[in-house]
Amino acid sequence: MIESFIRDICIGTDEVSYQLLARQEAHKRIIWSCSWNPFGHQFATGSRDKTVKIWAVEQDSSVKQMMTLPQFSSSVTALSWVGIDRQSNHGLLAVGMENGLIELWSLTINKSAAANLAVRFDTSLCHVSSVNRLSWRNPEKSEECRRMQLASCGADQCVRVFDVITK
Repeated sequence: MIESFIRDICIGTDEVSYQLLARQEAHKRIIWSCSWNPFGHQFATGSRDKTVKIWAVEQDSSVKQMMTLPQFSSSVTALSWVGIDRQSNHGLLAVGMENGLIELWSLTINKSAAANLAVRFDTSLCHVSSVNRLSWRNPEKSEECRRMQLASCGADQCVRVFDVITK
């Protein structure tokens, strides 16, 4: 019933439709968050099993796991991926955890995926309980650096905005 309602929604004169491309067993526990790579056909999933997995949607619409980041100290509850360099398909993945911590991971996605921990936020600046959502503001680009803002909200009823500068 809901499916037919969603299928029949119209925006202006354009009809909205959908179809399932793939269904993938992904984690050992509940998946709390996912985020698309703004430059490619990849996305990340974060789970109660304390892992983040990077996936690629193939040309035949199948989904393939590219990599798993090293296990985190707590359940992963929020993800947000921002693009840094389209040509090299490089970006930052913000990872929020159930214990309130936030980390930034540098990701470069080509035929393979490479990931490195870029920064672990100071615990005194993080949430005291679960990070519920993360969201990037578009970067201001210059030759010297890229300045971005990362907003986070948590179960501690707080919103935090971080200034992130990459060189």
